Amino acid sequence: MPSPQSLPIDYKSLLKVAVPVSLGYFVQFFVVFIDNLFLADIDGNAMSASAYTGLIFVTIAMLGIGMSNGTQILIARRHATGAFKEVGAILSNSLLLGLLLSSLQFCCLYFFVPWFAAHYIDIPELAAYMIGFSKFRAFGFFFFTLTLSLNAYWSGTARTNVLFISTAVTAISTIILDYFLIFGHGGFTAMGVEGAALANTIADGCALAVVAYFTFRKPQTEGSFAVNAMHQLREQLFVVCTSYTRSLIQLGGPIAMQLLVSLGIWAIFYQFVTSMGEGPLQASFIVRNMYMLAYVSVSGCSTTAKTYVSALIAQDRQAELKKAITRICVLNFLGILILCHGLILYPHWIASQFTNDPVVIHQTIETMWIVFPAMLIFSVTSILLATVEGSGKTMAGFLIEFITVCIYIVAAYDMIHIRHWPIQWAWTADYVYFSVLGILSVLFLRFSNWKTNQL
Repeated sequence: MPSPQSLPIDYKSLLKVAVPVSLGYFVQFFVVFIDNLFLADIDGNAMSASAYTGLIFVTIAMLGIGMSNGTQILIARRHATGAFKEVGAILSNSLLLGLLLSSLQFCCLYFFVPWFAAHYIDIPELAAYMIGFSKFRAFGFFFFTLTLSLNAYWSGTARTNVLFISTAVTAISTIILDYFLIFGHGGFTAMGVEGAALANTIADGCALAVVAYFTFRKPQTEGSFAVNAMHQLREQLFVVCTSYTRSLIQLGGPIAMQLLVSLGIWAIFYQFVTSMGEGPLQASFIVRNMYMLAYVSVSGCSTTAKTYVSALIAQDRQAELKKAITRICVLNFLGILILCHGLILYPHWIASQFTNDPVVIHQTIETMWIVFPAMLIFSVTSILLATVEGSGKTMAGFLIEFITVCIYIVAAYDMIHIRHWPIQWAWTADYVYFSVLGILSVLFLRFSNWKTNQL
């Protein structure tokens, strides 16, 4: 591992940080893909319920992801300047906040989804599936949010291999448990949608155990784990320290709100789509599964951008920021192009894995053709927003996201409820979203003093 004072910005070094994170998200994509294939065997509404409730779960999870982003940025800044002891205190603060936050998240999902399904879902079978899924999935927050805090430590110190290992464990355990709990194989009771939720929750617990082991294992004197000893993680694990709580909230709070808003629009969009019927809704959820492929690249490159921007500013290497950001954008563009090429080259095969309905397959294919170019735009705009956040200007990132979302919702509502466009053309709202996001990010980076922000 390079020393904190000499963080390199060549493509190889950037990939060493980005690839493990992206591989971890690819494994998550694979798990969701298999999850939906299993549930599609029950019926289309079971798959839609899992996807819809899963979207609500991820939206609420943005609170924890925002906090972990703040943790990552702050750890990257302290690690880059050699303030190693402070890293342990930051992680201790983050875990304490995560414990409190997970309780709030549990209540949100456990009680919100039944209310939401009863009042806003017009398909009774879909509503029943969503309620059953949520009562088991809500418990996953107690594992998931704490894992995010530990992941932030590894991302902030530019050592992301552990993230891939923990995600791989999550994937393997989820798929095995899905097989037994959804269908009742091996003597288990067939639980259907509820079995998928329980499998995901247990898998989250496995991920926490793995990443906690690597984080708090006995310090070594050499190798990639030697730096853990300098951070004094074990000594500060059970120390109730709130010295960085305010900083974490100031950094992570706006990111949490930004992510909450950005994911919340998916739920709003799908609520708009429910008025179009089951077919367009199922087509949209299939496309969303493919959208997760784009996030495989975006997640790794955005994580890398935040770590590098924070570290380079801390090391007074502002002159290298433009080159680093440009290289990360190139990597993200190529990553999305490689991962999502199937939307253009073989969309029929992808759609037919989820449904046999020719109408839904046709709608899915036409929607894929629409969203693929939008994904390529996202490859650049996502890194621009990550640059804003990595500099520590997280409130600016939230405002950029909030303005963008407001414009997007108006555009999507107009397309679906006023103009009554078919589902594939309704997805052109993504062009509005990604374009506005990029324009506002560029304006901020061009005219604000973000390169000297102190944390």
